[in-house]
Amino acid sequence: MSDRERPPLHKRKSFQFAIGLAVTVGCLYWAFRQMAADENPRQVFQQIGDAFQQADYVSTLPLMWIVLFVFYWLKAWRWRMLLAPLGMFRPIADLLPAILIGFAFNNLLPARIGEFVRVFVFSSRHRLSKVSVLASVALERILDAIAILAIFGLGAMFLPDVAADVRNKAMVAAGVAAFGVACVAVYLIWTRPFVHFAEWCMDSVPILPAAVRRKIAGILEAGAAGLAALKQGRLLAGILLTSFAQWALNGLLVYLSLRAFHLDLPWHVSAVLLGVVAFGVAAPSTPGYFGVIQVCFLIVLSLFVEDQKTVFAASIYFHMAQYVPVTLAGVICFNRMGLSVSEVREEAEHQTPAASTAPAADVRSD
Repeated sequence: MSDRERPPLHKRKSFQFAIGLAVTVGCLYWAFRQMAADENPRQVFQQIGDAFQQADYVSTLPLMWIVLFVFYWLKAWRWRMLLAPLGMFRPIADLLPAILIGFAFNNLLPARIGEFVRVFVFSSRHRLSKVSVLASVALERILDAIAILAIFGLGAMFLPDVAADVRNKAMVAAGVAAFGVACVAVYLIWTRPFVHFAEWCMDSVPILPAAVRRKIAGILEAGAAGLAALKQGRLLAGILLTSFAQWALNGLLVYLSLRAFHLDLPWHVSAVLLGVVAFGVAAPSTPGYFGVIQVCFLIVLSLFVEDQKTVFAASIYFHMAQYVPVTLAGVICFNRMGLSVSEVREEAEHQTPAASTAPAADVRSD
């Protein structure tokens, strides 16, 4: 491949993986330094092992897996509601396999292409426009951010003896979440005017690259075609309620992980920790977000717990109790579909550019 054909350095897979690996190693190194500030490294590992030996798996792990299943079931139901203008799909049989495959790709491969793999797998299987399906997934991410902000803000407001600036930031987070809900409602109810307004705003920002503006406009136009039918108040309420319910369940997973290691902290601490973890994993890291989750646990819980080794062990428990079953389920679903990893990965990596040029009105492709 000539130099002209090679992608820019920041878009190369090797560069992205190197950045992610550096972040993961740096996070784990920082976590170890925090735990071993005045102790022998062997003692640190021994204390982490002791925490695992004393943890309560019997009463927490089965419940965590039930909560995890309900979380993904709700995620499939919400996606079903978002895809209602494109057709009626079964949450478990039609939607859940694509969701799990996407998470498995995120957990196993770099570059976080899981969402695009999910779009490719589902749209190919049901002969739908990839652009319209991608628009529903993009809206999902916005709804997730709103729900996480709301839960984080609510939890932070209930923290005891919290500083005034922290409480103010929590109020800002809750306000941003409320504003986000209002924007989503406007987008779903008055889709076309919202799209035109967004395009006008982007045209008013000269520093925003034209390619980025085209991509965003393409996704919004696809949403205008694919989501314009979501004007029913009952359907919109269901989409918003399932979004908040999903992340409330994820907060319950945090709470159960802490209880398993005898860290009896109130629910609002779990809510704050959930928010920090959810936005923390947005940072580049290796597949599966290793290191980042552990640092988030240590940063937040150091305000309430002195035993950092137990906190570190609880973070691994929270992480792996989800990582292992979801990845295995995604791999099984992928194998049953008879798909090729190289084919799906290559197609998924080209979906974002395609989204900016595909016809927005094409809901089903023949």
